[in-house]
Amino acid sequence: MTEPNQNQRGRLQRQAGLNGFLIDSFQWVLIRHGLTMSLILVICLGLLLYAGGDSHNGGQIWDPIGLQEILSFKLLHCGLLIVILGFVCGHWLWRGIRVQRQMILWLAYLGIISFVEELLFRFVAPHLMQSFLGSIGSVVVSNLIFAGLHYFTLRWRLRLCIVVFLGGLGLSRLLQITDDFILIVLVHWFFTFLNTPHPPKAKSAMR
Repeated sequence: MTEPNQNQRGRLQRQAGLNGFLIDSFQWVLIRHGLTMSLILVICLGLLLYAGGDSHNGGQIWDPIGLQEILSFKLLHCGLLIVILGFVCGHWLWRGIRVQRQMILWLAYLGIISFVEELLFRFVAPHLMQSFLGSIGSVVVSNLIFAGLHYFTLRWRLRLCIVVFLGGLGLSRLLQITDDFILIVLVHWFFTFLNTPHPPKAKSAMR
């Protein structure tokens, strides 16, 4: 069994320093980043529902961002999902990684957090801020928050957070062009896997 070295695990993070530390476990990633993003999403969705009141449309609860429409899964999405999973399996085979439970859980977590982040920063947050910041301003600010949270929760380096901000703007633009939420989730998931293909302290058996 071999384990990725510390430089590989901490390549995205700022140096620990005297008052800092490295996030070196799946549990810390889940607690600091995953739960933070999920909590913010719940709060923002609550604000949207509160702002929209209890009005009904055709017997259905008021849906401020059209969740039923954006969550529709299409044949294109199935094809992209197969391609992404094929790429992941090919990566594991090429690197000689024996697939373990932790690797599967990490891949699933990346997919879930991609969904949460896209719903929050590409839909909910811009919708909340659009009335007083305008369309462009709400997109810019939501992506600044998106990048800033990576700086604080995952302790990413500043230059990488700038890349996250630019990538968020790109995803916002892609959503504007395609109007396809599931597509941007899959794109986000793919690039997140490319960036962090292994969980912290992941152990992989080399052939």
